[in-house]
Amino acid sequence: MAFIPSRIKKHDTNPGKVRLNLTSMMDMFTIILVFLLKTYSTQGLLIHPSDKLTLPSSSIEKSPEVGLDLIVSKKSIAVNHEEVEQVSDILNHDGLIIDELLNKLQIYAREAKRMEEQYGTKFSGKVTIQADKEIPYKLLIKVMATCGQAEYPNMRLVVYKKEG
Repeated sequence: MAFIPSRIKKHDTNPGKVRLNLTSMMDMFTIILVFLLKTYSTQGLLIHPSDKLTLPSSSIEKSPEVGLDLIVSKKSIAVNHEEVEQVSDILNHDGLIIDELLNKLQIYAREAKRMEEQYGTKFSGKVTIQADKEIPYKLLIKVMATCGQAEYPNMRLVVYKKEG
């Protein structure tokens, strides 16, 4: 008996259209995205130092936290970049509390408490103090005492981190 080649099934050498499997590619991009988001550091610059002052250096360990911004330069005191009081007037005054600063901080505290009632954002009482490294210690004590009186007891002094 003779072998008949026509009955042998030939392999199809032209499979037709080639399709790309997008499911595994989407999985790969999702993994890369999650990896990048996890490694992305939010420890960067949260506070923008004022150009009116020179911050002191320190060997800090904690990261900065966001709070009400209070700037104490050699010439003036500002809350959220809005000038409140002149340093020369404060140093000539004998009291421990700075009245204009107290009034401004109380306005911000009332507004923050109103936001807490309306939207549920908790009022933390945090204030970040950017103070020039050459201001008198007496002035810094007055500023901190005023912050405490105005319901901002959580004070952080902003400094540059020493390298090395």
